[in-house]
Amino acid sequence: MNKKEDNAAKKQNGKKKNVNEEKKVAEEAKKTEEEKKLPLKSPVPPEKEKESKEHRYLLFFTYGEDAPIDRSDMFELIDQLNKIPTPPEETRIDMIILSGGGYPHPAYQMVNVIRSKCKKLKAVIPLYAKSAATLMALGADEIIMGPQSELGPLDMQMEHPLIENLHISALEGYYPFLQIYNKVSTDLFPLALQLAAAIIKTTGIKREDAVDISLNTVTNYITPIVSQINPTIVNMCYRALTTGESYAYSFLYRYMFKDKPERERVMVAKETAHTLVWGFQNHGQVITREDAKLLNLYVSYGESYDIFNMIYVITKEMLNLLSTSQINKAIRIISMEQLKRLLNVDSYLGYIIFIGYKAYSIVPTLREKLKDVKDPKKISLALKQALSQSLTALPNMPDVEKNDIAQVSLELLENIFIKNFKDENALYKVIYNRITREKAFSKRVSEVIAGRIVEAIKELSETIEIEIDKTPPEVISKYILQILAFLLVYNIRF
Repeated sequence: MNKKEDNAAKKQNGKKKNVNEEKKVAEEAKKTEEEKKLPLKSPVPPEKEKESKEHRYLLFFTYGEDAPIDRSDMFELIDQLNKIPTPPEETRIDMIILSGGGYPHPAYQMVNVIRSKCKKLKAVIPLYAKSAATLMALGADEIIMGPQSELGPLDMQMEHPLIENLHISALEGYYPFLQIYNKVSTDLFPLALQLAAAIIKTTGIKREDAVDISLNTVTNYITPIVSQINPTIVNMCYRALTTGESYAYSFLYRYMFKDKPERERVMVAKETAHTLVWGFQNHGQVITREDAKLLNLYVSYGESYDIFNMIYVITKEMLNLLSTSQINKAIRIISMEQLKRLLNVDSYLGYIIFIGYKAYSIVPTLREKLKDVKDPKKISLALKQALSQSLTALPNMPDVEKNDIAQVSLELLENIFIKNFKDENALYKVIYNRITREKAFSKRVSEVIAGRIVEAIKELSETIEIEIDKTPPEVISKYILQILAFLLVYNIRF
């Protein structure tokens, strides 16, 4: 190739190169224009929302008549809370309180500990939660109250600083000072000025002398009263009251009123806390659920709470057990799963009571009928005949359950009439064997349940107005609740 041809080829290649570059630039420009039409950042597909899991626990604070909330309760509370295996963000605690009150400082701190273990906290008041127990309720997101439920004022109870073992309301120590202060500022000094004017008018002495006379007269009147007020007691009472107000405000601001706008949140928390401390004349004054709503507290009615009536019966039974035992308080926690497992009255537990009752109730008649019969075969035949007649009165139920009732009833009667067990021993053995067959409870809990069921069956057999044939679940649920109360009070795991 000569020099001319070489130069021509180079020019041709150069033109091609320029065309390619121009084409590339045009494509880039077009791409840029298209990108401008798109969002600056492509949206990331949203993650699927995780299903919110909520594990529910019932935490009972049941105190006997004279048992106060005190610092020793913290140890039991921590032991119970350590039973919760779920993380706080998945945990809801329903705090059931039955207490006449006690010391505010441990009450405040116990609720702080509880809140560290859960995302939601409800306070359930089956009957009463007074004084420091009311303070605990304020630490919840809402309070569940029935028509019989009551809260109380927060005029803190304290031990008298000068008299040992005497507990007083802090208002009792502070009000005398407050009343005298108000009396002096509103009545006595104006009265002194009126007295001075009367002296001047009557005697004509100088105003300065008249004022001195009137002030001395008022001072001599008020001094004996003021001398009875101990400034130490006044100071201690005032500090106790302001501490209670501070605790109440802290709970209300952080939890119950947390969804309010900031300014309203502060104002309402202050107003409610102040009224609960200073706005009541008597420490035992009743605050009903309607009163609590007027105080801006978040109150839900027990009628809309799924297990309120059940909780009422359980705490009542716990209180009865505490009054007859050496235990004066019970801080206990159970999961809803445990509660449902025990209280499903349509399941085998309910029918065990029904089974035992049916067999036990025909024992007196059979004993009279078989008193002269010695042949075991004849006895066994008579038992089956008696059972077949009795079982015809059973309510409608699946054949499997009817057969179960017949089998267990026959076992009970054979233990009594053929194996010569005493009625109560035979009843206990059959029920215990039936419970353990389900493998739902430990040996210790099965023993407790069997013993309580024997008591329930004996009571049923003596209560003629109960038509158990027609409504077994409704009747026997009462006795299962008694069993649960017993397990809770004596801290028996199940």
